[in-house]
Amino acid sequence: MTASWKVVYEGELEGRAITVRESGDGTYKVLTKQNVHDEGIAYQDGKNFVHVSPSSVGEQVESEVNSRDSLAEALKELHFSPKSVNAIVDGLSG
Repeated sequence: MTASWKVVYEGELEGRAITVRESGDGTYKVLTKQNVHDEGIAYQDGKNFVHVSPSSVGEQVESEVNSRDSLAEALKELHFSPKSVNAIVDGLSG
């Protein structure tokens, strides 16, 4: 069975379009354009998982995480400011 994704945040922050989607199981995907060259990262800390794809400046990048806490970490890894991270995470329903 494939996951069903709904858009829970869509906008522009810090000059970059960003879309956050959530699946029924609480997994999140972040889609944005990278503003720096980044080697990417993947790690698991207990039950939290963060994956950010490697990307170059201006390239579309996707991150997938499995919790709201991990979403905040992924947004930091995508080089969004703490103010923008809080605006996104605090703006999510639930």
